[in-house]
Amino acid sequence: MKLSEALTQYIAGTTTTLNSYAHQELHRFGRSLGLERDVESLAPPAIADYAEAVVAAGGDVHGRLAPLKEFLAYLKKHNFSTHSLAPHVKIPRATQRAMLASKAALELIPMTKEGKQLLQDEMDTIKGGRNEVIDAIRLAAADGDFKENAPLDAAREVQGKAEARVRELEETLRRSIILDPKVGKGVRVGSTVVLQDLGSGKNVTYKLTDSAEADPLSGKISIVSPVGEALMGHNPGEEISVQTPKGERKYILSTIK
Repeated sequence: MKLSEALTQYIAGTTTTLNSYAHQELHRFGRSLGLERDVESLAPPAIADYAEAVVAAGGDVHGRLAPLKEFLAYLKKHNFSTHSLAPHVKIPRATQRAMLASKAALELIPMTKEGKQLLQDEMDTIKGGRNEVIDAIRLAAADGDFKENAPLDAAREVQGKAEARVRELEETLRRSIILDPKVGKGVRVGSTVVLQDLGSGKNVTYKLTDSAEADPLSGKISIVSPVGEALMGHNPGEEISVQTPKGERKYILSTIK
């Protein structure tokens, strides 16, 4: 059996259980080692080299190697290969840097009630379309031509992006905390401010939000933007300076709503 045929059979039979990266990563693996090669010709050194290259590249190592490990175990279980290849996919434990990143990920994200609801709505919409994407993958995989199956590639890419966005939204919502802009002094997340530009004399209105819900075209600016960062903690009547690519700009904080 050729590798392309084994991948097609595996994907067609396990679509609902594969994680978001599985289709994309298995396809990448197949192209790397050769879709036309016989499964039996896959040897432990080649598998180990591929896994080590993935680890060296960094990123979501577990997300890339876990589906490969499952696929290789599938080959052995169904007697498509006489080699035990799965054990040669070594998924390293989290490094110290990853552990520090995980600790940082526990920090809360201050958000407005409106912004949190928008993210929740987006996530619900994506999840609601999961079955359609899965059906598209099944239909494309049933074509049987894994190597030249553009619809299958497209469907897998759509699923991968959608599931990645769901994970991002879930993590953001999990860490979110709604702050009442009326509680506390000075500008904070959720505050709507009116600024007077001392250069032009014009007034501008902004709403301070977290970066996840920022939308400059709607007047929502992130607290980590140059203007947002300069405003945080200030009170009406105070002058603030903002460094922009065109130089320093000065404003008077007129009101906080």
